[in-house]
Amino acid sequence: MKVIITGMNGTVAPVVAEVYRQKGYDVVAYDRSITSIDNETEIKAFIKEHNPKIILHLALGPISWSEILSSITKELEITFVYISSVSVYSNDQKGPFVATDTPCPVEDYGIYKKASEEAIKAINPDAFILRIGWQIGHESGSNNMIDFFQKQMDRDGIIKASSKFYPSCSFIEDTALAIYEVVLNHIPDTYLVNSNHNYNLFEIATYLKRLHPLFKIKETTDFSYDNRMFDIRVPIKKLSIIP
Repeated sequence: MKVIITGMNGTVAPVVAEVYRQKGYDVVAYDRSITSIDNETEIKAFIKEHNPKIILHLALGPISWSEILSSITKELEITFVYISSVSVYSNDQKGPFVATDTPCPVEDYGIYKKASEEAIKAINPDAFILRIGWQIGHESGSNNMIDFFQKQMDRDGIIKASSKFYPSCSFIEDTALAIYEVVLNHIPDTYLVNSNHNYNLFEIATYLKRLHPLFKIKETTDFSYDNRMFDIRVPIKKLSIIP
C-alpha cells in the first residue's frame, strides 16, 4: 500500500512518514518542485501514477491546492487527511477545547487553517481533519518547542515560561503515531491531537531541562491562557512528567 505525504521538508511530516514506513506502507513524498500544486490535471496524473490508499496533507500552501486534493481524493475514493492546528482557536477563546467547539481565529495562521478546513470539508465531507498542538522535538533547527526554547536561550540567556499557560502539546513521535491510529481505526471527522492534560509551560520546560541541561528556566505569570484540546477518541500517550 502507498501513502502520499505533503510537507516532507517540514517538522511533522517526516516523522509521520516514518510511522507509515514502519507499518508497511510505501511512502511517496509530494515534491512541489516536481509536481504542480495548481494544475489539477498534473496533480491527478501524479496521484493516479502512484495509486495511494491515503494522502496526508501537512504542507503549507494555497487553499486552492487543498481544494484540488479534496476533489481528486473524493473522485478516486482515496482517504484524505488534512493536518490542521490548535491555532484555529484564538487567545480570546477559553480552553480546554473539545471537537464541538467552534474555532474563532483572529491571527493570520489560524484564519488560514480554519479556511483550509472549511474548503476541504465543503468538497470532500469524508476528509479527516486533525488539529495538532505545539510539537516537542529533540533539538533546535525546526519549528518545535525545543527550538523555541533554544532561541530564547541564545537571545536572552534564560527561558521565561509561564506557569499560567497550559498549552496543547505532544512529542512529535506521539503525534505521528496518533495520526496513523486515528486514520486507521476511526471514521472521517475532526479530531484533536494533544498529550498535555495537566501541565503548564513552566512545568514542561522544567522537565525538558533534564534532557537539555544547559537550559535555564525562569517562571513567569505574564501569559495566562489554556488552549489544551481534549478528545477521548484519539489514542495518544499523555504527558506524564511530574514524579
